[in-house]
Amino acid sequence: MNEATITTYPYRTPKKYPKKDLHGRARIMTLFYKDFKRFQNFYVNVLGWDMIELPVPAGGQEPGSDKPSVLIATGPSYETYEGVVPGHMNAIAHYAQEELPKPMIFMEVHGGHPIADTIHDVIAHGGRIVGDEPSDAEGWVTSAHIEDPSGNVLQLWRPGNSRTWDEPETGYDKE
Repeated sequence: MNEATITTYPYRTPKKYPKKDLHGRARIMTLFYKDFKRFQNFYVNVLGWDMIELPVPAGGQEPGSDKPSVLIATGPSYETYEGVVPGHMNAIAHYAQEELPKPMIFMEVHGGHPIADTIHDVIAHGGRIVGDEPSDAEGWVTSAHIEDPSGNVLQLWRPGNSRTWDEPETGYDKE
């Protein structure tokens, strides 16, 4: 979409999204902390979120760590860490060893396209790659960190080609 064609005004009719498109879907946020107890106290007592320690294979620390990596459930979720109800999005929090990074949104991009295609679009529209340019990998591991033109950091994830809208975590919209 050309920037000149974008209009912003109150009461604009919402965009009509294609049904069943996973591209650009925000999956999870990543937050960082320095003092876990203060972080936990704030999110649990102010926002009512639930926290569970991530297992080591999912990016967690050894059980009982004083600097755990946690899943934060912002609402009902599946055991696969997917939100069940639209509007509820889970977050992951990690200890920040050095400077506190900005919060980051983990977003899904086209699974059937090379991630380089999405990176090309990012750059063409004023964004940039943070770190090394990714190469596509088999399975579920291809991702890239980017900054949008305003400096917001996003982690783009290209899932395997087998990912479909009909996976179990999407069952909330079925009658």
